[in-house]
Amino acid sequence: MITSKEIEISYIWDEDNFRKMFDRSYEYEYKNSPRRYIGWLFIALAQFGVVLAFKRGVYGLLFLSTILLFYWYFLKKFLLKRRAFKEFRASKLKDKEIRVIADDDGLCQDDRIVPWDRIKGAILLDKDILLYIEDRLYYIPASAYKSIEDRSYFIKLLKSKDKIYV
Repeated sequence: MITSKEIEISYIWDEDNFRKMFDRSYEYEYKNSPRRYIGWLFIALAQFGVVLAFKRGVYGLLFLSTILLFYWYFLKKFLLKRRAFKEFRASKLKDKEIRVIADDDGLCQDDRIVPWDRIKGAILLDKDILLYIEDRLYYIPASAYKSIEDRSYFIKLLKSKDKIYV
C-alpha cells in the first residue's frame, strides 16, 4: 500500500481537450470491442460483391457492402463526433476549470466525493488517462498534473486500488 498523499488534478475543459478525449476514447473502444468484427464482415461482403460483379454482372451486394463500409469506417465516427460536440457546446462545464483532488478515500471535486468503489477503472493512453466512473467517461490530460511525480503517484494510486484496465 502506498502512503496517503493528495494529488491535485486541474485542467480547463475546453474544445481541444474534448477533441482529444473523443478521439482517444473512440479509438480505444473500437480497437478493443467485439464490434470491430462487424467491420470485417462488411469487408468480406465487399469481397463477395466484387466477385459477383465480375463473374455475373450483379452489382447489388457490391453496392450494399460499399455503403456499409463507408458508414462503418467513416460516417459513424463523423455522426458520433458531431452529436458529442453538440452536447459539449451546450455543457455547463465548457471552458471551465476542472479541479479534482485524489487521495486514498477517492476523488473529490468541489464538495462531492467519489469513493474508489464507484470508480470502475482507468485506461492509460500515452500520457493521458480515461477514467470510468459508473457509466460515465472522464478524460484526464497529461497537463493536468503539477508534476511528473504527481502523475506517477496517481497511477500508483490507481494500481493500488486495482483500477487499471489492461
